[in-house]
Amino acid sequence: MKYAWLYTTILIIAASGSAAFAMHSQSYGPDNLAIAVEGDCPGRITVRWEGATPDRRAGLWFSRSQGSFTLPGPCAGTVLGLGSNGLRLAKIFQSGPDGGGVMAGRVPSLACGGFLQMIVQDGNPCATSNVVQIPQ
Repeated sequence: MKYAWLYTTILIIAASGSAAFAMHSQSYGPDNLAIAVEGDCPGRITVRWEGATPDRRAGLWFSRSQGSFTLPGPCAGTVLGLGSNGLRLAKIFQSGPDGGGVMAGRVPSLACGGFLQMIVQDGNPCATSNVVQIPQ
């Protein structure tokens, strides 16, 4: 489990619709779910999201590459924009009362240049965000 560190290094620090990050104007998922990442790698990164269905179970996925991967399980049929290379569910959390929030954590050098994507369990298929790259 090469990327197990991601399970424990990213933690939720707040749930707010902060506009500190510029979100893309392009639409993602049924509710325009969008994420942005900022920070230093290795070091501390912050992930912000907006446009999620409020108070739903969500997940942040990590992969070493972009691609196409179809999820099994509760989100069966949902296609991620991530490849299978190092694909891991990094964090499970609630989307927040207003559908936006922020989480931060430390990431090691193995994660630098990797990719993140958020899903929200609000139907089948689940809503997906844009794919963002962890800074290198």
